[in-house]
Amino acid sequence: MSLILCAATAAWAAVATTTATVYHRRLHTDPLTRISNHAALHRRARPRIRRSGIVGLLVADLDRFKSINDTYGHPFGDRVLAAVAARLRDLARPGELPARLHGDEFALWLGHLDDAEQAERRADDLFRALSAPLSIGDHRIAAGGSVGHAVAPTGTPLDELISQADAHLYLAKARTRQPRDLARAQRRPGVVAHHHLHAGACGAGEQ
Repeated sequence: MSLILCAATAAWAAVATTTATVYHRRLHTDPLTRISNHAALHRRARPRIRRSGIVGLLVADLDRFKSINDTYGHPFGDRVLAAVAARLRDLARPGELPARLHGDEFALWLGHLDDAEQAERRADDLFRALSAPLSIGDHRIAAGGSVGHAVAPTGTPLDELISQADAHLYLAKARTRQPRDLARAQRRPGVVAHHHLHAGACGAGEQ
């Protein structure tokens, strides 16, 4: 009887563990692209121990995604997002985390950095990855992308990092448009104060 009880307990524990693992994966995975979602990014960015230094974050969106959706339809657009996510996953190094924030906006958590220039170099890497055409079925799609990055002391809230990176992504886009757009972008919160840390992202937007 005790052997049966032990076996039943072990089986129940295995089922419970599997269920918890599946639930956790669903809670932290974007269902369309199968990479991490916003919740997973928050979890990774939360410091587990007290540590000095700086951390980095990249954000990117697709320059021509609306046009792609309008031309080929939303199901095709979903395939483009999945292809971009796969490219982001391939680009990620050990310790980094690719995630989809919403729509066509993605993020790459860089974690702890040796210096701010490391984030600039990774922003350039991501820009080049997004610039390469995507093969979707019989189509070669040039979705393009703009990249912004943020560097801040360890423990800085993720939302603040995203806000800083978004501001510089907007500035990168504006630099390729009209001077009026650039002036408007430079008035966005965070742009002037952190511009010296994010010039690489802006330069990437011009290539």
